[in-house]
Amino acid sequence: MIHRITTSAAVLLAVFLLNVAVRAGTGTSPPLPQIPRDKTFSITDYGAVADGKTLSTDAIVKAIAACKSAGGGSVIVPAGKFLTGPFDLVSKMNLHLDDGATLLMTDDFDAYPIANNRRRHGITASKLTDLAITGKGTIDGQGEKWWVEFRKIKGQPDEKQHPRRPNLIDLGKCQRVLVQDVTLTNSPNFHLVPGDCDDVTIEGIKIIAPADAPNTDAIDPSGHNYLITRCTLDVGDDNIAVKPSHAPESGDRLSCEDFVVSDCTFKHGHGMSIGGQTPGGMRRMTVRNCTFEGTDAGIRMKAPRGQGGLVEDLTYENITMKNVKVPIFITSYYPNNTTPKEPDKDPPQAMSKTTPIWRNIRISNVTISDCPEGGRIFGLPESPIENLVLTNVKISAEKPLLICNAKGVKFVDSQVTARKGPGVIARNAEVTGLADGAK
Repeated sequence: MIHRITTSAAVLLAVFLLNVAVRAGTGTSPPLPQIPRDKTFSITDYGAVADGKTLSTDAIVKAIAACKSAGGGSVIVPAGKFLTGPFDLVSKMNLHLDDGATLLMTDDFDAYPIANNRRRHGITASKLTDLAITGKGTIDGQGEKWWVEFRKIKGQPDEKQHPRRPNLIDLGKCQRVLVQDVTLTNSPNFHLVPGDCDDVTIEGIKIIAPADAPNTDAIDPSGHNYLITRCTLDVGDDNIAVKPSHAPESGDRLSCEDFVVSDCTFKHGHGMSIGGQTPGGMRRMTVRNCTFEGTDAGIRMKAPRGQGGLVEDLTYENITMKNVKVPIFITSYYPNNTTPKEPDKDPPQAMSKTTPIWRNIRISNVTISDCPEGGRIFGLPESPIENLVLTNVKISAEKPLLICNAKGVKFVDSQVTARKGPGVIARNAEVTGLADGAK
């Protein structure tokens, strides 16, 4: 309808300059999406109504179609509340939410068609290039009705017969992606899932859901070359869960490589996770300058026999944790109820392509305090955790740090203290560098 050339150039130029600065501070540089800066399409020009009650899906779809026809640009959500059903993004598009703008995803279950026993996701993209979601506005999944329904069926014999809830934003196999400044909240299921995507920047966003909201992971990324920085994540499940779940389609790369997570705040949730399935493999991730408070877990890696793979070359540095239930949690027994009482006495099994392998992990300059336990590091007898070095790590907890089925675990200038028992208990594990407080 109306093709405006207004503030788009200034907005996108500011985005560009900010991200240059962000990357300069982290030492990594995923390429930015290339989106025309001189074309904007306001959803109100296509009939969207800012009353939070009138369904504006058709108007949003029309604005996106106009953006696509013009070769790309910014689809603008102005200040106000706009109710919408699910919709698809397109290449060379920036979905920009102005300050004071809210997209309310409808909680009418019938608006989300079912295929392969799961609901259509809210905002989706598949095999796109040059995609952005930016602005100071909010995308609200209105998940309460979904959570109530899930709690009714959870644990019932027919639970798996019910279709899975939709994710709020699901991006599949996209390249050059930017998600910046927006607030995502109350997803029916996972909030932001960039799956098998390459060259992704997620910067300055907030993701918020109640601590008891089921499966409301904040960010579940997979693919290559990620920067996740300056985010605040406060949810009911994994804050970040890297998902090396699928084998790469071709080449020598693992399914997840080259991740940087920096300057993030982790609140309620299950921490900075990898897994719980890792058959696609992961290599090279750095997590730095992050804080965890009141989180269920801090540094967390999880996979079981039969759903594991190679995970290596991980660095965690300059991290503070307080009141975290399990601050360091590396386990080849997942979920937790499958962990034997004495993992060191678990009979070894034959190695396979799906045996979990965790190796070459560096944890440095970490302070952990007021925690119920020091942590759990559980490898398998046939696949012990290898080459884990903890440098300048200070842990103060109620119960010890447990290490089972590991070799090459080294503490350097570190201290682990527990109010009940020794600082570290090691079983079937090679541990060096602790002068006292271990057995």
